[in-house]
Amino acid sequence: MSTRNPVEKRMAQLHDLWWERTDDPALRAIVLRAPPDSQRMLEAFFTLQMVDSEYSTPDLFLRLDTAFETGFRYSRELRQQLIDAYRHNRPQLAKQGVAGRWDEEDQPGWDSAAGFVEAGCSLARHLRCQRMSVVLQPGSVSDADCFERWFDAAMQTPVPPQEAGLLRLVLVDDSDSRAWQPLVERHAGAMRVVDAPLDILEAAREIAAQSGGGGSGVALFRQLYADMLSLLRLGDAAGVEAAGERALRLATRNGWADQRAVLDMMVGGAWLQARDFGASITRYRRARDSATEAAQAGNPMGATLFMQGWMAEGGAWAAAGEMKQAAHAFEEAAEAARRVPHPMFAIEGQRAAAQAWRSAGERDRAWASALAGIREARTMADADRPQSTVPQLLHDMLVMQDPKRCERIAHCATRYERDARAALVEADLAGHRLGERPPRPAVDAIEARLAQRYEQAFQTLLREREKWVQGSEDVFRTVVALGRQWLDPAWSGLPHVSHPLDQGVDEWREPPAFARLPDPQPFVEAA
Repeated sequence: MSTRNPVEKRMAQLHDLWWERTDDPALRAIVLRAPPDSQRMLEAFFTLQMVDSEYSTPDLFLRLDTAFETGFRYSRELRQQLIDAYRHNRPQLAKQGVAGRWDEEDQPGWDSAAGFVEAGCSLARHLRCQRMSVVLQPGSVSDADCFERWFDAAMQTPVPPQEAGLLRLVLVDDSDSRAWQPLVERHAGAMRVVDAPLDILEAAREIAAQSGGGGSGVALFRQLYADMLSLLRLGDAAGVEAAGERALRLATRNGWADQRAVLDMMVGGAWLQARDFGASITRYRRARDSATEAAQAGNPMGATLFMQGWMAEGGAWAAAGEMKQAAHAFEEAAEAARRVPHPMFAIEGQRAAAQAWRSAGERDRAWASALAGIREARTMADADRPQSTVPQLLHDMLVMQDPKRCERIAHCATRYERDARAALVEADLAGHRLGERPPRPAVDAIEARLAQRYEQAFQTLLREREKWVQGSEDVFRTVVALGRQWLDPAWSGLPHVSHPLDQGVDEWREPPAFARLPDPQPFVEAA
């Protein structure tokens, strides 16, 4: 008889729980809820449902991750995902005896929640499966109320009695936010919560306790490390320190300098969470000592851990309100990152130092740190800058020059978001009012109006922002010019707003008259 490891044991528990809690034809939807840090274990459970294993349930699982913007577009894209999944698996299905064409894939379908439910039931019938569970994990949700309205409509779609329980919708939730609880309460009787027994930290602790071999106390070290993670989540700083001390003795005895650094960083984080800043900073400094020892021994992680120790100390000083001390620590972190080399952390160190100097009232030193960040950013690949903290660095520089103007530019974005959201909600409602069988020309007209309103709101935003940019001082305009060269042709500070239809400047219906800005190259070279 095989012995299951802790993860397999939890997969088996969830398998049994799913069977017990969901074997009810009255159910039309299920919320699968797990701790926030255990979502990857849910991913593993879903993956196991795609193969024949002892952990697979009787349900046929399909995972659909299309983003939610409006209900009618979501319905259309979900239905297309069903079709794409069917076509992709057609050869395998043929081997399993599922022959013939699926009628729905050649039909236009209906852009509504009911249209999607009908397509899902049709696919389940065609595949001759006992139950099909469609996991909805939208990559983004434009408006929670609009999504809930779509879900309500899906739940209210009539299903023939002989198909009760054939199709179920599955939502993934976490036990902290319980985001879908209002839906559960609204559809009591047809919707059920399954609390997944998937605490990943407990699983890690059991794995550590069961692991043998490795010698030199490796198994005990892993168990203590897992204990520290669990205690850190509970906010028990003294407990983290106690477990950490035992782990540190093991690491010292075995010459694991890099692990000593990691352990002290964890203990420092626990004391920071408890707002004992002195204890936290002491631990971060001990971590740097161990990181230095690791680097001198040739460990490639030593330099990175040393840099992280300085960044952590800077954060602790900032949390304590000691901004000058924080600035010095962040500058040290930036220098350590430069030696790794790690340009993104070097930039972030200088940016954080600039913020700390500014909070301390040292404007010149803040500007000098920001310029040092520009020097680091100059060496980065163009594609990397937008994904780093370069946008925030440039925005911070604008704020240093003219905070009131930055507030007005940001307010333009707030108005745009408000207008765009209003247009979206109005379009979603208009689509919902078309009913379960919305005529496609009517849906197209709603989408065209929505695109037009998006475009109008965006053009208004650009004109307003350009007005504020044009009236600014030379240095402010130079930083904006650098943002447009490095980040986006329409960049004007944060929050940045991209074209609502993901069009490039050359595709815009009405490109604005951009402000004439200084050449940023001399500024970059001077930095």
